[in-house]
Amino acid sequence: MKMFFRLALCCVALSSVLCQSKLSAASPETAPSDVTIAERRIRQTVDKAAIDSAGQIVVVYFTPKGTEPAKDYVQRLRRIVDETSTFYETELEHHGFANRKMRVLRDSEGLVRIIDVVGVNEFYDKPDGTKIRNEIVPVLREQGINPDQSVLLMFCNLMDYDPVKSSITHHSPYYGGGTHLSGNAWQCDSQILDPLRLVDSTPLLDGQYGRITIGRHNSIFIGGVIHELGHALSLPHCRERVDQSGRGTALMGSGNRTFGEERRGEGKGSFLTQAHAFRLAAHPVFNSKVTDSLFDRVKAEFQNIVVSTGDSPSMTIRARVHSAVPVHAVVAYFDATGGSDYDATTATAVPDADGNFVMESGPLRVNSGAALRLVACHVNGATTTKTMSYRVSKDGQVDLSTIQLETSLASVIEALSKNDLDAATKQLELAAANDKDLRSIGERLLDRFRNVTSVGDFESDSVPDATAVLFLNQLKPVSETVGWMRPTYNRLPGRAGGLLSIDGDYFANGIYAHAPATHVYSLNERWKRLSGQCGIQGANYGQVEFIIQGDGKTLFQSGKVGSGDGKSFDVDVTEVKRLTLQVTNGGDGNGGDWGIWIEPTLRR
Repeated sequence: MKMFFRLALCCVALSSVLCQSKLSAASPETAPSDVTIAERRIRQTVDKAAIDSAGQIVVVYFTPKGTEPAKDYVQRLRRIVDETSTFYETELEHHGFANRKMRVLRDSEGLVRIIDVVGVNEFYDKPDGTKIRNEIVPVLREQGINPDQSVLLMFCNLMDYDPVKSSITHHSPYYGGGTHLSGNAWQCDSQILDPLRLVDSTPLLDGQYGRITIGRHNSIFIGGVIHELGHALSLPHCRERVDQSGRGTALMGSGNRTFGEERRGEGKGSFLTQAHAFRLAAHPVFNSKVTDSLFDRVKAEFQNIVVSTGDSPSMTIRARVHSAVPVHAVVAYFDATGGSDYDATTATAVPDADGNFVMESGPLRVNSGAALRLVACHVNGATTTKTMSYRVSKDGQVDLSTIQLETSLASVIEALSKNDLDAATKQLELAAANDKDLRSIGERLLDRFRNVTSVGDFESDSVPDATAVLFLNQLKPVSETVGWMRPTYNRLPGRAGGLLSIDGDYFANGIYAHAPATHVYSLNERWKRLSGQCGIQGANYGQVEFIIQGDGKTLFQSGKVGSGDGKSFDVDVTEVKRLTLQVTNGGDGNGGDWGIWIEPTLRR
């Protein structure tokens, strides 16, 4: 049986126009003719008001104090960067974006320029990425390089290679992140890291990957250079869809481990998805001229979203996108819970002249919650993201109720954000006048806000014995610290005081806990269980870990949690005197780490 939901954000509905439009989505992949439209849109915008691109990749070689650089590092790094450039340029051309050249800082002879930096200390470890960058930045500024408008490709001489034993380990930062304006990618280097050795069959004992060959090692770590640079260029993870598997493994999925394996006859190698080609097509690093709106703050509005599902676990999305800075493409990520975002599949669409687009998801994972991220790709290289949530049952039925909450009931949510329950109730009457299912979803939401509890009402020992259930935030904390702004309860900090939200749903009771955060409570063995949920607030991009401890003993540990990946907990606190809630940064810095505890509930 086919299900169809009409989800309107605006009073003036365009859904009938969209349904009658010639737009269609027979495949998650955009047709070449539409790619041509996207390319033309980028070029026309640039031609109207072009400026020289400031985007460039700056290659840095970082060596600890007292350590000699790895053998032949200059020539090897130049070959690695050239290999990286060739990959991106070839892939962009494959997807219809020709004449893109990766802009790398070079010397007067046209060779890749390597900026040498010697560390202050003799030893650095995997968590020291920020420390290393902070030592690099002054050196760059002294040489007239602006790190805030560059993508830093930082090779760290922190691998331990033993040529006699043919073994290798590393203790280097190994990750990346960035925007269309700047980025950072930390890499590890050794004397055997070299594209010329991708076919080297010499056995190697790798401390992380076991018994492999030097060729395989280079696939993993040169692939890692290209992958982490992708993050520095603003690309998130995604995996290949079934229909893309003929090209190999998606670079931003596990493609960092398969790069170049086809040269050894071991597989199909790695490729860039069309979704990520669209994101890079307007990036300043790949364009010598860019639009003068490069530094403009962008915002896209997704209007009149219509989502339909059929018998198979898939969905079709129809909508309109509007922005002052034109949008040349829309990318969708269908990111099932678990696996961080490595297993997110993608779909793409090019909006028509009015901003209308339609896209098909392809097969969705069953028996899982998931985040749907719609990303507008702007012609200045920036992106705007809207995140919603859905669920697919074990038998393949797609549940869109949280998407309905986010769209059809947007006016209800807006009223609640203003603490106006009466207005929210009236808006629900208007939005769901003839829709019982929508009314049920709205009433469930309003019930939460009809029973908002006050914060810090009780000292631990003052809670009446007859109280069987209590929100944790009704207790006064012994101590409270958060990593950004100030501790707040039931709302986000700041003048706006936004609603607490995870996985597309909204809640009236909870604890704001931007990482690193610690909240400590005295329970004094007066309660039996603590239950609730935890996750990343709204569409924030961070990754955190939630930990619950009782008297120093770990009772719950979430593992790494990202947007759309909320977790539930239910722990025994019968003998707990002091309860500690912690949120850590997940090991990748605390940018976007808006952790929240939702409805943490004590029971006798």
